[in-house]
Amino acid sequence: MQYFSDAEITDLYETKVKLPDSYFEKYETVPAWPCTKFPMAWNTIDFPRVICVHDFKEWVEKYNLKNVESLGYTFETDPELEFVTPGRSRLMKYPGFDLHTIDRLVDEQFDFFVFNQTLEHLYNPFLAMESLFKIIKPGGYVFTSVPTLNIPHALPFHYNGFTPLGLGMLFKSVGFEVIEIGQWGNFDYIQKLWGTHGWPGYDQLQVDGKVSNERQNVCQCWILARKPVLV
Repeated sequence: MQYFSDAEITDLYETKVKLPDSYFEKYETVPAWPCTKFPMAWNTIDFPRVICVHDFKEWVEKYNLKNVESLGYTFETDPELEFVTPGRSRLMKYPGFDLHTIDRLVDEQFDFFVFNQTLEHLYNPFLAMESLFKIIKPGGYVFTSVPTLNIPHALPFHYNGFTPLGLGMLFKSVGFEVIEIGQWGNFDYIQKLWGTHGWPGYDQLQVDGKVSNERQNVCQCWILARKPVLV
């Protein structure tokens, strides 16, 4: 793992985490659920995932990731997968594939690797991301989402959460370039999350068809990172 100066950390914050006001406003009036293969009950599903999928779809288009040669992924039900059409793909599901040791279990490299809502269940996320780094091709991408705060779940295997900057530093520390970081949260979601010990959906949060994204009340975040071409 690498050491970073305060200036380097501040630069990551200023360029990737401190998003403009327009980012927090763009999904306030919630757009339609974009998935057809994974229709889901999007109005009751944990709401941050709705915004995460919209960001993922936008980033896939922005960085030309739809038709990658090879894709690795950990959940066949991830709705994000609808927006990627790889030449070949490989499902690597836990417990058969543990991200802590995945470099020892896989004898190939991938152009794109997608895993979601997993980092909070890794007892050593730095070790796991170092292992993942080794199975990404130079120039290849990784996407993941993770709660910043959450109710205890999947016990006893629930260890942590990540702020947007913490998520960026995790990937940067093992050698990835941070390309994009997204986030969502609001105080109403936090109150309902802890008040009901359930994951609030759109139906519980909307007011006149709007759901605010509050910069200071982040609840979940997600990242698109890239392995440098020269490593």
